[in-house]
Amino acid sequence: GREAPAGGPVSTTPLATDDAARVTRVEQRLAKITGFLKQAVRPELDTSQLYALPLDPLDPATGPLDAPVTLVEVFEFLCPYCSVVEPTLVRLQGEYPKTLRVVSKYMVIHGSPAVPSGVAACAAGRQGKYGPFKAALWGAIWPSADANVDRAEAEPAALERQARTVGLDLKRFRADIADDGPCATWLTDSGAMLERFGVGGTPTVYINGRVIDDRDYAGLKAAIDAELGRVSASGVPAARYYRDVVLARGRTEAVMISPFD
Repeated sequence: GREAPAGGPVSTTPLATDDAARVTRVEQRLAKITGFLKQAVRPELDTSQLYALPLDPLDPATGPLDAPVTLVEVFEFLCPYCSVVEPTLVRLQGEYPKTLRVVSKYMVIHGSPAVPSGVAACAAGRQGKYGPFKAALWGAIWPSADANVDRAEAEPAALERQARTVGLDLKRFRADIADDGPCATWLTDSGAMLERFGVGGTPTVYINGRVIDDRDYAGLKAAIDAELGRVSASGVPAARYYRDVVLARGRTEAVMISPFD
């Protein structure tokens, strides 16, 4: 800038104007880069929302119908991460026998080999024996924590053997798992519904409509305790909480957000 007379102030106006112009140019470039990144990186599910995840009468479930806390697990029997979470869910149901209900929704991740075990779980649920069937199936497909998956145990012949072991009516079982049976329809409808809610993988866990990212024992237990507190404070009867609060007030489809927002 121009020099001021000796002893006078130095004018910074031209320099300030140059700086402002440079800042504007940088901001414009950053906005363009952010725009490119938003297009390139898939949006993520907003896990801060309450979601009105519907419960289908065919969803296999364990735990009391009037439980104040409903945990929805989206899983697949061939998913290794689901096999890791399963013992935690069993432990939690043992600790909350009267206040926790676990509802299972099946999402096919590993293609056609994963389908038979999903429809078989539905069929077991229709006969009121989902709990023992599910336990038997996890134990057969994943025989130990450090073992590889035994896919043969998820094939139709092995599934029918497990069905016989837990005492299912095999005639009903075969009818329910048939291509034109109710469980095949349930699996297709469940997949479409989960897609609408932005579920992109397994395991995904909702507790009273809230997505839980921390799926270890401590994280799930803390979420259950928090929900028990919400239900108690709401004044809504425990048996009606999911219907009157979660379904009535929750989002009916996914809210997706960009990590760059």
